[in-house]
Amino acid sequence: MKHKILPLILSVVLILTLTACDNAKTVDSKTNELPAASGTDEQVISIFLPSRRSDSLYSMDTLTIAELAKRMDVTFDIDTAPSNGATAKLSVIVSSGEIPDITAGNVSLLKQYGEEGAFLALDELIDDRYPNLKKYLLDNPEVMAQSISSDGHLYVVPMQSAVRSAMGYMIRQDILDEYGLEKPVTIDDWYKVLSEFKKHGVSTPLFLDKAWEDYCHMFSDAWGIELTKSKDYFTVIDGKKAFAPITEECREYLATMQTWYEEGLIDKEFMTRENTCDYHVLNNLAGAGCYWSGYLAGMNDNPEVIANDPDTNWEIVDPPVLNAGDEPRTFSQQAKTVGYGWSVSSETDKADKILEIFEYVYSDEGSVLFNFGIENESFVKKGEDYKYSDKVVEEGTTEWVMRNGCQAYIGMRQMPEYETAQAGSDAACYQLLYYDNNNLFYPMNPVLTMDEDSKDRYDAIMEPIISYVDEELIKFITGDRSMDEFDSFVNKINSMGIEEAEELQNDAYEKYKSLF
Repeated sequence: MKHKILPLILSVVLILTLTACDNAKTVDSKTNELPAASGTDEQVISIFLPSRRSDSLYSMDTLTIAELAKRMDVTFDIDTAPSNGATAKLSVIVSSGEIPDITAGNVSLLKQYGEEGAFLALDELIDDRYPNLKKYLLDNPEVMAQSISSDGHLYVVPMQSAVRSAMGYMIRQDILDEYGLEKPVTIDDWYKVLSEFKKHGVSTPLFLDKAWEDYCHMFSDAWGIELTKSKDYFTVIDGKKAFAPITEECREYLATMQTWYEEGLIDKEFMTRENTCDYHVLNNLAGAGCYWSGYLAGMNDNPEVIANDPDTNWEIVDPPVLNAGDEPRTFSQQAKTVGYGWSVSSETDKADKILEIFEYVYSDEGSVLFNFGIENESFVKKGEDYKYSDKVVEEGTTEWVMRNGCQAYIGMRQMPEYETAQAGSDAACYQLLYYDNNNLFYPMNPVLTMDEDSKDRYDAIMEPIISYVDEELIKFITGDRSMDEFDSFVNKINSMGIEEAEELQNDAYEKYKSLF
């Protein structure tokens, strides 16, 4: 059953004209005064839960969801949407006032809507009855700094990451060896190696990912900037937040990538190609890629890969640098929290039961469920080691995980064992943790929380800028825009108010740093 609150004025994704229902209840989310029980079946809990794949939408038949419902003695009334449409649908749901008992999705939006009254302040409800939520969330300063809203309240239980490594630079060592090439170190080295790959018939010298993970701009690491849409394209330079797309470093980065693209060194369809890693690797098409290093290294043992080319040997490479001797570092890293979580409707009469569910999912047993599924069905455990079952491996581990609700976009704890099991071998585990073990990272570039007035002003400035930049950066890479137009691109962004947004970012960044 879903519950109504007064419609909220939204400043993101979608602006709707709304009429408030006269009989809607107003709930003070700061005091958490829950409405009286409605007499409905307390074991039916409505939930909005984004699905990882559009061809496998979550339902009560999804393995982890069905098992969670069974263990918690509830039934979930599930509303869902593919991940690429979940943000828009989340906004529509909150705008309509028909908010389910649990809402999962983008943490930034959930925090904002919590401040506006849609969700309960969980810091006022979590006590000694919920030891896992206290230990891993409330009592962890770094996690709380990344999770609380600007009013100091916690409206969302976040997904927590297990390892710092994320995307890595990967290359076919066997192809390098075949043609007497060295692993690339500098950007110039990369250009020479990719050109040699192309010369010797490698179909796609370099594959990038935008359609799924939107990590197509990783090579900007070499110029010391982060170009990530999820962080509004802000980066950290010399301890300050800066808007990366208007920097001279970005100009040089785009000029380089445009050359690579024009010369056929980059997958021509990187903007729209889904499952780009599997497509290129399983079909023996690529020489290098930016992807989850443990997963891609694990492809060396994939039977389909071996059948195509038994010499296949994907190996991790240090992040590229501009000049030999520069320190290799990457912005691609996971914070303590991932950008997903779930919240509790401020109008639900089932808050206690929902917190029991959140507590269970944060427990060791619940973590195993949402990392590996069900023992002896999808995984086996030997001692302290977790391994996916042969059935899962045969189906394709990543595909199986996304279809069956493991790593769902909810408040859960990713396990280090999940990352290493995905890697599949000791060699792949080494590559997965290579950046961690060698600390090849720039300082963390966190997503920041602002107070309501600052956030409203920031969003008003940034929404059109982000949309514009996202499209134009790709146009520069593909050559649809000449590099001669970069100055006009910068002038356009300046005219849209980026200087004020940068000031707001830095005010929030200083407050963030003060929490430690």
